[in-house]
Amino acid sequence: MAGEGVFPFVRADPFETQKALCETIGQLILDGQPQISQLDALPALERQAKPVIELLLNQYVEGDGQIGSFEWKTWHSAFRLSQSLFQAYEYFLHHIRETTDDNWTEHEPLVQVQLFHHRKLEFLLRLLRYKKRSSEIWRQLHEIYRLAHERDLLNRPRTISETDGKRRTMRGLEQQYLQILLLEAMNSGHFSPREALWAHRWFARWCSGPGLQLAQLNDRVHFEPKGFVVDLSGSDGLKRVPAGKADLIGGDLFYFDSSPLSAMIDREMASLRDDAALTSRTTPAVRAGQLALLKKLAILFAPNPVDIERRAERKPVSLAVQAIVGFSYIVDELRKNGQKQNEEISSAAAPKTGNTIPPFEVPNLSPFPPASGNANPISLSTAAPIDAIPQIWQVKDRSDSGCRMRGQIDNLTHVIPGSLIAVRDNETTPWTVAVVRWFRRLMVDYVEIGVEYLGREPRFVKMVTDYDRDLATAEAPNFASKCFAALYLPPSEEYPTMPIKTLLLSAGAFRTDADVTLLSSNATYRMRLSKPIQHQFEYVWTSFVVIDEVAPLPSWDPMRE
Repeated sequence: MAGEGVFPFVRADPFETQKALCETIGQLILDGQPQISQLDALPALERQAKPVIELLLNQYVEGDGQIGSFEWKTWHSAFRLSQSLFQAYEYFLHHIRETTDDNWTEHEPLVQVQLFHHRKLEFLLRLLRYKKRSSEIWRQLHEIYRLAHERDLLNRPRTISETDGKRRTMRGLEQQYLQILLLEAMNSGHFSPREALWAHRWFARWCSGPGLQLAQLNDRVHFEPKGFVVDLSGSDGLKRVPAGKADLIGGDLFYFDSSPLSAMIDREMASLRDDAALTSRTTPAVRAGQLALLKKLAILFAPNPVDIERRAERKPVSLAVQAIVGFSYIVDELRKNGQKQNEEISSAAAPKTGNTIPPFEVPNLSPFPPASGNANPISLSTAAPIDAIPQIWQVKDRSDSGCRMRGQIDNLTHVIPGSLIAVRDNETTPWTVAVVRWFRRLMVDYVEIGVEYLGREPRFVKMVTDYDRDLATAEAPNFASKCFAALYLPPSEEYPTMPIKTLLLSAGAFRTDADVTLLSSNATYRMRLSKPIQHQFEYVWTSFVVIDEVAPLPSWDPMRE
């Protein structure tokens, strides 16, 4: 069968595999003379394409040892492969609709399902790049769904023979259509690519059974004024049922009761909270991220709208600010700022001896490495620091809890939801650390983001994990492999109001209830980390409890490590 040997031949390189598969698929429809044998060849190519697309999706979101996350090449390869299959199925569907040959028409349900499957992948890929919906695509999908509904083709399962002799069942068109509707409901800029991929896989599982369905609205269908509707005569996806409109009737209106979906979300959360079931299934970071996503989905798809009250009123402003995006870049900028301040203090106090750092309770906390050091912003034992250049953003409105900003960026993935960003009015004012909550593309490289403040006047600090030595008697070991950088956020009275001391540290260095040590030139603070306030893949924001304070070894200055 055509294409059977393609994937094994280039298995080691997904990009070459994608090119080979696209070329083979293109050859099937090149001559413009559809043959049943050509259509029969598509399932084999589909089977080979599926793991390639999955691998490319994972590489785009997570990266691997060979390619970084959010690489355009990876996204484009997945898009091209899925689109090649979509165009092939579209080619055969057009022929099926123009013939009366039963040998062709019996394939229509399967072709439609696969067509919708690859439209779903297109919607996912658009969501991963924050591309907006296409009205024309929606109209095409609605028309195919409407015709399939009229002809009772929606939920006919199709059995497909595999090359190993086994047979599998393809779910009906309605399940694919529902997945598209659910995915597009997420395309609001509030979800990261990782969250979109998780949700995509959950939706596929949740829609695989009869629990989630659409019901056409007519005189015989009565429903409470909650949930969602989709208008097949329109060019949009799911919309919430207007309050008090339980009498909506229309041949092109379909109702989606999201109550069963809410129950599925609740069960998924309960499963993630089951520690015994998670031991070998997921990491703490994945667990925290998925729980946070499920809470967002529970709000998005709640049967009744969930009103989220803002903590403070937003006031319009027009203000240019400086901003640095990314945990490692922020850490490096604050490290260099602290170095500069220490050098100025040392120069002004030349007659004095020692390089002292005030106690933990007072503002200046940072044990900065020497200016000639080669400390990395995250792990102080590795390579050279990176350069952080503040960019100019325009603040459009703000409150005590956050602000809305616009700016021009060279890489949109730097400010996706969950990213850390530091903002200040100018060089003489302190930084405020915030997290990006939503993202919207205005033009090609011009974006708008909403951020929530975490804390003001962050300070770079040097910390050590597993620091259980008796400092009064032990010799100083080589702690280089255990040192890491963090940001200390003192309490603040406004912008934001935060009554407690907190830390921002690398996700890889965080463990709940772990004891860590903060190193300064005149004291060493042992502290215990609390449960995370926020757990992102790059960083963790947490509170802590100081356990004790001891003097450092006279022969070992952590400032020079």
